[in-house]
Amino acid sequence: MNKEEILEKSRQENRNRDEMERAVYIEGESFSVLFVFLLGLVLIHWKRLHGLPTADVFSMFWISCVANRLYRLTKRRSISDVITLLISLAFLVWNLVQFFTQG
Repeated sequence: MNKEEILEKSRQENRNRDEMERAVYIEGESFSVLFVFLLGLVLIHWKRLHGLPTADVFSMFWISCVANRLYRLTKRRSISDVITLLISLAFLVWNLVQFFTQG
């Protein structure tokens, strides 16, 4: 093998590794969000059993939805993302108002 062939082979191997690392990172983020969501469900259930307000947990869920839709809108323009962003924002505001006015 000459120098150029070795360099090209190295680039191809590193490209695959970079793609694998990116995929593992994305899968890890998705996996962690799933566990946060599951813990949120447990907290909501526990709070409701004890008569406690749940607006704080719901606010965290809705801010996650809003952030997701904002990110998606920066990458692509989709009317469904705009609609779900507006719905998520409405629920976020509703829960934040409930959280800050509970007394």
